[in-house]
Amino acid sequence: MPAKNAKQTVPTKIVNATGLDSITELINNRRKLFWLNAKTGFARGFFGVIGAGVAVLFISFLVSQLGWLPVVGEFFQKLGSSI
Repeated sequence: MPAKNAKQTVPTKIVNATGLDSITELINNRRKLFWLNAKTGFARGFFGVIGAGVAVLFISFLVSQLGWLPVVGEFFQKLGSSI
């Protein structure tokens, strides 16, 4: 008896070769798709907040260090003291 894969059509072979069968499985299984999207959304939100915090920390550090510039130093000192 021949194996099941011997009679695969060309589109089925392409789908299996490119890994699209896992995407098709996600589309057909709504529970897996929901949890994948929930975890992805949480990770994007969490790490977006962490990244924004690091950016604000870095910018405030730069502002505090630029107080010695002769032309804009006073402006940065006022800006640093207000933060």
